[in-house]
Amino acid sequence: MKKILLSLVALNLALPQIYASENDKVLEAVDVVESERRDDANYFAKELVKSTTRLNLTSRQTPQSLTVLTEARLKDQGIKDYQVLLRNVPGVTLNKWDERVYPTARGFAIDYYLLDSMPSFGGFSLGANDMSLLPYERVEVVKGANGLLAGAGNPAASLNFIRKRADAKELKGNFGVSAGSYDRYGVNGDVQTPVNESGSVRARLSFMHEKSHSYMDYYNRKNSAIYGVVDSDIGDNSWLSLGAFYQELRRHGVRWGGMPAFYTDGSRTNFSKNEIFSQPWTRWDIKTLDFYADFKHYFENEASLNLSYSFRRANTDSNLLYYGGKGSIGYVNLDGTGNVAGLSVYANKREENIHNVDAYANIPYEVANLSHEFVFGAMYNNYKKSSDKVSSYWLQMQRTTPAGLAYTARSRIDFKNLHLDDPKFPYEDQNNKDKTVQKAFYAANKLSITDELKFLLGARVSYYKYEIEGGKDNRNFTNEITPYLGITYDIGANHTLYASYTSIFKPQSLKDANDKYLDPIQGKDYEVGIKGEYLDGALQASLGVFKIVQDKLGIDTGKINPATNAKIYESGKGVTSKGVELDLNGEITKNLSLSFGATHFNAKDANGEKYATDSSRSTANLFAKYEFRDFRVGAGAMYKSKIYTGKGAGEITQKGYTLANLMFGYKFGKNFDVQLNIDNLFNKKYYEGIGKNMMVYGDPRTFNLSFNYKF
Repeated sequence: MKKILLSLVALNLALPQIYASENDKVLEAVDVVESERRDDANYFAKELVKSTTRLNLTSRQTPQSLTVLTEARLKDQGIKDYQVLLRNVPGVTLNKWDERVYPTARGFAIDYYLLDSMPSFGGFSLGANDMSLLPYERVEVVKGANGLLAGAGNPAASLNFIRKRADAKELKGNFGVSAGSYDRYGVNGDVQTPVNESGSVRARLSFMHEKSHSYMDYYNRKNSAIYGVVDSDIGDNSWLSLGAFYQELRRHGVRWGGMPAFYTDGSRTNFSKNEIFSQPWTRWDIKTLDFYADFKHYFENEASLNLSYSFRRANTDSNLLYYGGKGSIGYVNLDGTGNVAGLSVYANKREENIHNVDAYANIPYEVANLSHEFVFGAMYNNYKKSSDKVSSYWLQMQRTTPAGLAYTARSRIDFKNLHLDDPKFPYEDQNNKDKTVQKAFYAANKLSITDELKFLLGARVSYYKYEIEGGKDNRNFTNEITPYLGITYDIGANHTLYASYTSIFKPQSLKDANDKYLDPIQGKDYEVGIKGEYLDGALQASLGVFKIVQDKLGIDTGKINPATNAKIYESGKGVTSKGVELDLNGEITKNLSLSFGATHFNAKDANGEKYATDSSRSTANLFAKYEFRDFRVGAGAMYKSKIYTGKGAGEITQKGYTLANLMFGYKFGKNFDVQLNIDNLFNKKYYEGIGKNMMVYGDPRTFNLSFNYKF
């Protein structure tokens, strides 16, 4: 495959010269013109999208379902954090269990994300880290497989967070304060300024601090973040960006899982929303540090060289409390008490580091008076996780110590008057430190067959290595080939038909009868659809039909390897998901903006059984804003269809529900603005996460009032 990539590179480098020689002329440079930035004020995105191939494509030219949450939409809906973002992405089920979320799309887990189109690992404390969106100006969500850039993962969806840049050549910025339900208060600011007289060097600084309580007993939260970036024009053809981001998220009185769902007689419990199995001493704190550097150079023929490096570190410190378990020990007695054997107390300290490197070249060229583009590059990702420093009543070695036995003797599970002390057991190293390395070469080509018909061809060769201290579970996968195929056909000035085949792979840790690791799981995504632009491009729409096949899943054979005493697995047929995506964003009139997305899918395993029943089959998100003079009014609705887990008497179900949101805004003169957001307007009671013997309530009605000064 490496030879194929090299041949593809050579062919595309040679084509322009060959064609020019044959026609005795020199090709003219192809201008690369980026559209004027407008997504800070509108719901439609004119900027180029780099979330799929690195090619210079607009949303309409991208042959996959794509949702862009612009800066304007994020602001209008009051979306400031990762978990709130997921709640508002069409086709995504949040699956909130506690401070962690396990989002899914099209029936599969979202297990990776991208920062400025550079892939990172979803396991990188992202589930529990409610990442601030302070450094990001917009989010591009690509549905289905995105293995050309990401490499390893599930064929669910990729979220690409696009960083803010320092692009102002004059002093400008804004400061704001906010207040809301449950003693929520915050301050924020964003300032840009030129560093030198010409404005060739520019700087930007953004910050926020927020603290709040909650509808849940004991819970309180403090969130602080700061982001800084310096952009510099180097001569006429080069650009350098250096940035850093730091977030400190502190949450105390947290829940770890939900409240127990059943009494010992099998009947359902009915705890109020504010009740959580927690204590004031519980915590889930995460500190995140980011550094990045981007360099870009344009050549005379508008070809460009792009070099990027990023580093991210996350330090987690948690101390958690949970009541669950299996059988009667995890259930609630009819008198409101529980069995101490179902108690879990778990403290953990962990550090994670990831290094990302990406180098690629964009080469536009012309053949037969048609514009084409070629991209080739290389990626390197190095993820390291420390050993876990664990203090746990859950561990038998600590439960049976004198201190553990004393703790058991004095602890009593009484849901009507819950009081449990922090056992403060000593920390021990658990789960050896490990490292995951991905290396890849990739290439993509946009071929214009005619002015209307274009082919997108790409391939990635990945090298995946997992190493754990001690070497017991080390595994290595080489020459994993990820193809990409897309076709677009323009119908008149307003519509484009598209079709695509994308893929992704996911390593697994299961072994066969020869004690060899099974090949990675393969995710294949087939999609056809139509995209349109109306009202001079102010309104964008797309409709796509998809089929995803996830294959080569490890199947338990029921046999045991006598040499290792381990279960024997074999590759088998996996899951098939079919569905449809609809997306509509932009301006209906000069005063009316609209964002609407709807998804429906059906996923079944190889036996024809429903798969991922805790993911809503049908979802829809709507938000509309109307502006008149200095006033603006926004209204939205979010629908999630039924989810459930378990069977028979143990089934837990959340029926389909709809949440309504409102927004009111008013601009005072040129510089002052006030905005009120009301989420869950009708105070709907619902589960945002369910699991075996547990459920987690979603947020009730909340108010947030913000005041902003712009200069």
